[in-house]
Amino acid sequence: MIVRALMDPRPAAIKPPLSESAQATAVLILFSDTGGGHRAAARALEQALLQLEPGIKVSKLDPLLGIDSSPKLVRQLVGLYSPIIQRSPVVWGALYHGFNNRPAFAAVRGVFGGRVRRIIATALRESDPDLILSVHPLLNHVSWQAIRRSGRPRGLVTVITDLVEFHLGWMSPRSDLTVVPTEGARREVLAAGVPEERVQLLGLPVDLRFRPPAPGEKAALRRRFGLDQKRFTILVSGGGEGSGKLLTQVRALAGRQSGDWQLIVVCGRNEKLQRRLSRVHFRIPARVLGFVDNMPELMRSVDLVVSKAGPGAIGEALATEVPILLTSYLPGQETPNVTFVTESGLGLYTPKPEQLLEAVRELAEPGSVRWQSMTERAAEISRPYASLDIASECLRVAARYRAAGQASR
Repeated sequence: MIVRALMDPRPAAIKPPLSESAQATAVLILFSDTGGGHRAAARALEQALLQLEPGIKVSKLDPLLGIDSSPKLVRQLVGLYSPIIQRSPVVWGALYHGFNNRPAFAAVRGVFGGRVRRIIATALRESDPDLILSVHPLLNHVSWQAIRRSGRPRGLVTVITDLVEFHLGWMSPRSDLTVVPTEGARREVLAAGVPEERVQLLGLPVDLRFRPPAPGEKAALRRRFGLDQKRFTILVSGGGEGSGKLLTQVRALAGRQSGDWQLIVVCGRNEKLQRRLSRVHFRIPARVLGFVDNMPELMRSVDLVVSKAGPGAIGEALATEVPILLTSYLPGQETPNVTFVTESGLGLYTPKPEQLLEAVRELAEPGSVRWQSMTERAAEISRPYASLDIASECLRVAARYRAAGQASR
């Protein structure tokens, strides 16, 4: 499947601050730290909303894990998530597919849905939002139930943070708007019965700092990071948790057969791996980092990204217009991400060290036609301002419900 090019990225106009007499828009963003970059998406959309309407009131809530009254069962299951995906990803795939059907999903909602709905209902009373913005598949149905019982009209927008295929919990026909990141995702949502007029293809919400480098910026960033300004530069990332076979990948790229390139290695919170790599004598220039808060700058300084096939990593590389090599994927929702990247011409799948090394050799070759093609393809479908586009639609829905709420009082 070749995804169609998304709309041309351009920042939306920023609205002036509200007058003191005007009522500020209020939005409640629901997310959960259950993997998949939901917090990052929530943060990106919060930034975009504040940029478009500086006087807006934005609240964020994690009703699954973020408060003391969150369901204990959910906390226990999430505690198993990281060990499972790192040690037994096949087990995770089986669990994912086992619960991705209507009877199983209904059973899951029956276990914790009532408590989560009450948590959301409390948040509705406290912040009185005009709109709920959900970036998590387990929160859409309970949000609609909470809204229905809240006593006044409120909007519901669902923003899907998986790229192509996803859990049926994302399918919410009662949402006023479902935002999808790709054409493949749009087809999935329509096939599930979500009305076409309530679906918009706007891209994946990523931090607005992820953007293509300005002229001269790449070289300037390399100088700041202590790297050679002219060498082909590769960012190798294991995500926030430093998962994946990062050590094996770095050894392949920085060993005896390495070429004329340099590395930035991000180990995330995996301090043990960072210490181990910091003791290695590399044959090429390399920077080994732990958890970082300047990933947008790091990504703008490189020519190639090596990462697992998470939607966040792919979305960030795409927004920065950098080709990506995928080294692994989580069975389940990440499986089709590999196809998305390879068939879209954005990168390659290189699960074995020798495949990774071979691909880097080809792409790092001066004047590489394939690297140039991938870079141009990324520029064609990049949407670095997707968060602003999504936020703009959220404000439109919120305005409609705010007016309805005022009329009903």
